[in-house]
Amino acid sequence: MIGTDLLRGKFEKGLSYKDLVASGEPEGHHAQWQERYGRLALTPDQQKLVGGFTRDINVLCVTGTWCGDCALQGSAIARIAEGNPRIHLRFVPKSDDHADLLVPARINAGFRVPVTWFLAEDFEFVSVFGDRTLSRYRSMARKALGPDANVHATPPEDPVRAVLDEMLLEFERVHLLLRLSGRFREKHKD
Repeated sequence: MIGTDLLRGKFEKGLSYKDLVASGEPEGHHAQWQERYGRLALTPDQQKLVGGFTRDINVLCVTGTWCGDCALQGSAIARIAEGNPRIHLRFVPKSDDHADLLVPARINAGFRVPVTWFLAEDFEFVSVFGDRTLSRYRSMARKALGPDANVHATPPEDPVRAVLDEMLLEFERVHLLLRLSGRFREKHKD
């Protein structure tokens, strides 16, 4: 996988959510990101879950301001990160400058976005989540393939919030992996 020095360096040079959105085209892109962000405030139960995370998680998202799925996932990730100061979030734009992140994270032989790297407090690789969430793929399959899609799940009542729910599951999974990690339990004496 990718080494901690590279991941730390990319993270340190990464953009905040606000700076990433500001770097996009004012017509169209800003509005899309802001609309998604506005719809994705955490519920009290979601805030309670995220607020209870006790391990630092560094999150590095390779994204494009022009990408609709990036706006959705990026906004969801930003809202989750706001829910706990132990979640440290940075974005880097999809560009040749960051090929060293994208090439090893190819998905189905392609350079997809968003790709989100979950890193431990010391920038050790924990997990990578790439491309779309399951609910987005289900929706796309229903539209593109019709009854041949073999999608049995009921469409979500609110597809935008469904992505937030799915990203929350990934954050919780990563947090529990770190919380139960032998090396961190020994380090933090818990």
